[in-house]
Amino acid sequence: MSFYSHGVAPPKPIPAIPVAQTRKRDSMQTREVKRQEDPLPVIGASQPPITHKKKLSLIMIGLIVAVSMTNIDSTIVSLSSQAVQSGLGLTASGIQWIVNAYMLAAAATFPICGHLSDLAGYKRIMLSGTFLFGMGSLCCGLVPANSLSLMLMIFSRALQGIGSAMMFPAAIGILFSYSAENKRAGNMALFFAITGAMTCLGPILGSWLIQYSWRDIFFINLPLALVAIVMIVSMIPKDSPTTEHGSQHIDWAGGLAVGLAMIALIVPIQQGSTVGWSDWRIIASFGASLVLFLVFGFWDSHVDNPIIKLRIFRNPPFDISQLAMLVAAVIFQPIMYFLSVYGLLALNRSTLMTSLFILYFFLGFLVSALLGAQLFNRHGMKPVLLIAGLIAATGFSLMSLTAGSLDKGLPSNTVWLSLSMVVAGAGIGFMFSPSSTDAVNRAIDASYGEVTAINQTFKNFGGALGMAMLGPLCTHYFALDIHKALGKYGVSTSRAQAIADTIGSGTSAGARSQLTGMPQSVRNMIMPLIRASYASGSSKVFLAMACMSLLFIPLALLYPRKSKQIFTEKPIDSQ
Repeated sequence: MSFYSHGVAPPKPIPAIPVAQTRKRDSMQTREVKRQEDPLPVIGASQPPITHKKKLSLIMIGLIVAVSMTNIDSTIVSLSSQAVQSGLGLTASGIQWIVNAYMLAAAATFPICGHLSDLAGYKRIMLSGTFLFGMGSLCCGLVPANSLSLMLMIFSRALQGIGSAMMFPAAIGILFSYSAENKRAGNMALFFAITGAMTCLGPILGSWLIQYSWRDIFFINLPLALVAIVMIVSMIPKDSPTTEHGSQHIDWAGGLAVGLAMIALIVPIQQGSTVGWSDWRIIASFGASLVLFLVFGFWDSHVDNPIIKLRIFRNPPFDISQLAMLVAAVIFQPIMYFLSVYGLLALNRSTLMTSLFILYFFLGFLVSALLGAQLFNRHGMKPVLLIAGLIAATGFSLMSLTAGSLDKGLPSNTVWLSLSMVVAGAGIGFMFSPSSTDAVNRAIDASYGEVTAINQTFKNFGGALGMAMLGPLCTHYFALDIHKALGKYGVSTSRAQAIADTIGSGTSAGARSQLTGMPQSVRNMIMPLIRASYASGSSKVFLAMACMSLLFIPLALLYPRKSKQIFTEKPIDSQ
């Protein structure tokens, strides 16, 4: 995940508004607004700022190392999924669960972790999250190749997800609390810019580490976690009690209900195409998810300090921005996985060459993010969503056409494919940061940790939802095309499905292993057909992403032309 999938501030800071000017504008707006909203409380603002520039720089370095560790890990795992699969003997569905477990665990625990960081102290939670992420990485690297591999990997990835959910709100709280008021905007912009740039190192680092062992992609996190922990312990002052927020109670019951509801929704979406949508387990899981969401809604309205304040969603612009972020996350989180498999299997490229495809997407993403932030600063969210929808839909449509038309999976020229990836990345990057900023600016009556947790929950849940929907979609069409191409060689529908399940995230070598027993001459003819089949299946995924990108347009049309802006003392408003 890049810093835009984490961050709540644009990569280029919005100019800070002088206090006198803010008060003047607030007083003018008060005459136009019938109901004046209460300002958002600033948790941790009572901490004295650190004026020593070198010490604050060291604190920022420690936070950057910790958060960058999670960003790099997400891209490395996606790029190296085929090596993990072959090393542990997993199916395509299994490796998709390993990718998904991280995002789902983070989404389910972000609401609790946001509250926990506010109440228990930013430093404590930052250290705990960094340690837990490191332990999860260690467990991932030590998973044995046996019948328990999938279960142990899912558990270990979930530990990483929980650690990430603890780290991010705490890191933002530390940076905000100890930055002088006139330095907060610049410090946070620098933080997000550097952690975002670290995301791009994932493909390069992964292509190097995978030459030695897939386990090294997890072990690399251990020294990073150790460095971060040492710097956080030595440089960040001791946590002070956070009593200004009121109740020290954490709504564990509400957090458990909403977390289980999300899990119960994702599981049947990912497994429905495999076991059958009419299977009683699928129906029961959907029903359980609905009941849990209803229970959470009822509980939320009857407790004093709920895990997620549903009244926050009474602001239509906030809701639209969060829905836009959900749609973007459904697309953004899985794209690295599918681009990796496409390069490795359909194009038969090396891991290093495949990493370039991900970098093309990020190139468009990062450049466009700067332009999107500038447009948002001048004209608000409405034009940002419109332009992002058009650009993203165009890019993913071109990706679908180009990827699906490659002759037998072997391209004569990948220039158009690369350009379409740049355009697709530009469309998503154009709205990612503005959507986060607008949502957080408009969240009323919530602490910084709470608002950040809501934003991150939407992003991680969207990513898990995207993998759950798009993974089976790709495998389904992959299997259909395999049967269509190889039926004349005696490959039945069930055998085609088995091949798709096994090599859906593998390399050509893994595909050949499924064709044992056939003459070598036949296997040499079949391999190009299998690569072409995956190219066709992945083109359906890119087409689905194009259709989802078009959802930004109706969201833009629904966005109020002149909506009330909430001005508070939160750092996000000075970005």
